Amino acid sequence: MKKLTRSEIACNVTLILALVFTAIHILVLTLNLFAVTKFTFPTNFNYIVAYVLTIVCLALYIFGFFIARIKRMVFPTWLRIFFYIAFFLFTNVYYILGIFDNIIAAIAFYAYLGFLVSVVSVSVFYNTQKDDKNRLKSSNKFISVSVLMYSIALSTFVQLAISIVKVIFFSKSATATLVYFVAAASSMIVVSIALAIAYYISLRNKKIFINSCLVKFSRKTVSAKASKES
Repeated sequence: MKKLTRSEIACNVTLILALVFTAIHILVLTLNLFAVTKFTFPTNFNYIVAYVLTIVCLALYIFGFFIARIKRMVFPTWLRIFFYIAFFLFTNVYYILGIFDNIIAAIAFYAYLGFLVSVVSVSVFYNTQKDDKNRLKSSNKFISVSVLMYSIALSTFVQLAISIVKVIFFSKSATATLVYFVAAASSMIVVSIALAIAYYISLRNKKIFINSCLVKFSRKTVSAKASKES
């Protein structure tokens, strides 16, 4: 049996703790729903939405767990830990405390989404443009600008999709306003620009930062013998 590294142990412990706290969160919701406990929730609190967000959080955990087990994809351990903690915070804690309507909290949430979008963008660019020796022949400026364009395009799509859901299901919410939309979109774009600059600086130096953000995809090579047998 393969011995786990410290980073892998830390990642697994984080996932277990996130699942435990999610279970506690569900228990608190259920006890309060049946009036066993009497915790005070925000005035616009909706139990259906709370349970749906919890299910979404669990689904993301399961999806992330199985994706991480795919040997052809290698995720940075710190990114997995960040993912587990952040989505518990943004789905469960944000809603149960009623801070989704807070513009500062919203900016933090969308800045996090912008960060994830940028990581996805740089990883897609790397895995689609690398040669057989895992090297990119593009210039540092071209890589940074391309990743920035990918990030902005994907951020716009994500923000538009979220806004459509809000307009349809939460039209009376304070989050379904133009000011909220501009603040959210701006935070994602600012994060994309900041990370593109950070990638460029990293590429010109030892590439430590950009390498730590990459989700690497390993290609399966088919040997000549195997191809002949097929």
